Amino acid sequence: MNIISSLLSKYPADQVTPQDFIDKLTIGNPGWQSAYLAVLLTVIFGMLVYIIPIYLTEKDHQGPYPLYMHTFYCAAYFMGIWVFLDTWSKNGHVVLFLLLAIGEAIWVLMEIYSLQRALTYEKDINWKPGTSFKTRLRDVIFQVLIFYVSLNLLRFELHDSTMWKFWIFTQILITTVPGLSLEKQGSRQGHNVWLHVTLICVVIASFNPWCNMWAIVAPKLFSPANNPWYYITGAVCLFFAVHGLIVYLKLPAKK
Repeated sequence: MNIISSLLSKYPADQVTPQDFIDKLTIGNPGWQSAYLAVLLTVIFGMLVYIIPIYLTEKDHQGPYPLYMHTFYCAAYFMGIWVFLDTWSKNGHVVLFLLLAIGEAIWVLMEIYSLQRALTYEKDINWKPGTSFKTRLRDVIFQVLIFYVSLNLLRFELHDSTMWKFWIFTQILITTVPGLSLEKQGSRQGHNVWLHVTLICVVIASFNPWCNMWAIVAPKLFSPANNPWYYITGAVCLFFAVHGLIVYLKLPAKK
């Protein structure tokens, strides 16, 4: 009964502050090696979930992610640039926060590339054939705008000055949606086995209880004892990531 009560009505009271990043990610501080290992793994897999789709988009003229994922991530990364620049300017110009802002800018550029390909290569997938470029571009801008204001509202209401609470939602989407989208699509176009293996690795790196960067930076908020929903969500994400790989392996080979 205590477990059920905890799941239904327990809320972590701690916030994630810039000082948490400084304490956990300053070289020489206790545990900095495991912290950087967790961050490195997350960043590597985060790059691969873009590099592999870019290759697939050029090869198949179709990517693995639906349009709304690109507009969502474009808005989220754009928000991240200004959040981390603001944090950098208000916390002694610690280089870590500037690097995070630069990383967000790189991800925005990759999303702009992906959206350009969605507007051209995938135009007949995302819009009715014959839809003008002006209408397609307007739709993309509108979606980015809606996501941008909504995500900032969520960040504000969560008191999430570092986006550390919000950021895990990007991992949830990236690990669950592609497999479901593939199943609906019914063909391997825009996908390959390495992408779906990488998505499984993303789940493991993000949600394992021993070495994930969320729990390392903010253990009071993301430890299994304080936030069981985090790890329940991870188990669900793992299920759907593995499901996506199984769906891919069962589909006929590309022509």
